[in-house]
Amino acid sequence: MAGFLRGLPRSHRYAVEVRHRAFFDDERSERLLERVLADAGAEWIPFDTTTLFQSPPTSDAERDAWTKKPRVPRRSRALTDRPIVRYLGRDSTERTVEGWRHWVGTVTGWLREGRSPTVFIHTPDNADALPLARRFHDEVRAGLPELDPLPDPLPVEPLTLF
Repeated sequence: MAGFLRGLPRSHRYAVEVRHRAFFDDERSERLLERVLADAGAEWIPFDTTTLFQSPPTSDAERDAWTKKPRVPRRSRALTDRPIVRYLGRDSTERTVEGWRHWVGTVTGWLREGRSPTVFIHTPDNADALPLARRFHDEVRAGLPELDPLPDPLPVEPLTLF
């Protein structure tokens, strides 16, 4: 991977979503990967599925996610000034929100450090992803009032063929 990353144009930013357990279970492997990514100016994207795997699935969407999503520990160390997080909650809004508390504090801290994080909020069926993302942003703003609110979404007209 180091050679591949070194060969990429320096005019772009890069990030890698790491899913292999060895990089979470073996400290030496983790540090080596961090060094390779940092040398290339690339970010390690954590995919936080800890909330999903806290208890057995309660829906078809959650059962499907259980079979497809990585079961890795939460990792919240940023390597660059533009950290990226993927957070996967549950079908239940309350459980999703409860599970992201760690990220609200982490993202608030990153913003205070001058970083520009990107956070993707997912649920197993993604039906409520947009309102949940807005709620997450509002919770970060509660701890960082100088953060601008998100603009109101543009109204979407029903799609037609003609």
